[in-house]
Amino acid sequence: MLSRREARRLNGALLRQRPVREEYMSIHKNAIDSIILGVEDYNSTDPRRLLSATRNLVAGTMLLIKHKLASLSPPGTDEALLKERVLPEMDGKGGIKWKGKGRKTVDVQSMEDRCKSLGIDVDWQRVRKIVAHRNDIEHYFPSLTQNALRTLVADSFIIIRDFLRTQLNEDPLIVLGAPTWTTLTGVADVYKKEKDECLANIASINWDFSTVQDAMEDWQCPKCGSGLIDVLNPKSDKWDAHLQCRACGTEYDFETAAEAALGDANASHDYYSIKEGGDPATVICPECTHDTYDLEADHCLICGESVERSCKQCGERIPASELDGSGYCGYCNHMMSKDD
Repeated sequence: MLSRREARRLNGALLRQRPVREEYMSIHKNAIDSIILGVEDYNSTDPRRLLSATRNLVAGTMLLIKHKLASLSPPGTDEALLKERVLPEMDGKGGIKWKGKGRKTVDVQSMEDRCKSLGIDVDWQRVRKIVAHRNDIEHYFPSLTQNALRTLVADSFIIIRDFLRTQLNEDPLIVLGAPTWTTLTGVADVYKKEKDECLANIASINWDFSTVQDAMEDWQCPKCGSGLIDVLNPKSDKWDAHLQCRACGTEYDFETAAEAALGDANASHDYYSIKEGGDPATVICPECTHDTYDLEADHCLICGESVERSCKQCGERIPASELDGSGYCGYCNHMMSKDD
């Protein structure tokens, strides 16, 4: 049994920790409130609230993850795991402790790095997808519809459901309430049914390269952001394939769709590769002029043609930026033009 002095000391410690704990819970409350408001916005008959639905759903999803990081931050560190800036300080006992500084919290990449380091399981591919979708909606999709928004709602639902259950040990139905949970599950179920139909129709086409099929399956409509891209004439030749977005009705031919889908699929790889001085995944094909010449596979993913990669004059490897189908590197091309 605790002595009176020990009890007072324990109560004092609990009181000192209470503001931090309340702050953790305020993040959790803001997350849940944002998700609920997002669903209410989605269900509204006012189309102007769809943009608000996008922002609230993504914000709520990200706040759930931030709540987890805040709750795991050691006491007295000012939520170090949540803050963008973390600096060392003397702990007064001859040691060092790390403390969060400022009000700015971690960005998506830092959240991913810290969660992975801590063993917090999150579908980061899907998280990046909804964040990118939100950005596209805010900047490029002025005529947003409820149908077009189903992709984001369905992806958000999966992240929210899994995170609440596995990382926060909470029942989504209880935490979010029946109206919100019912909408999320309903949208996700309908979306999955339609997505499965689209995937089956895409799989019925021989795209010649699995890379193309994989990109088509993940591609989102450039006009509205929906992931429901269907093939109107299944089992046709790829050159005759007609694709259509089920949300906005925009149609695409094979070459347009394949180039755009591959570009989206390679966007992340290209960003980091080029940043480190490397090559993109694809370059302009000298034969069909689409940006679909796969440098690793050494052929075009649309027309299937391959070009000479070793210079016929000097024998050196032709840089990716100099592939023009001539069989010569840029330097040899230049020297031969001078001779002419």
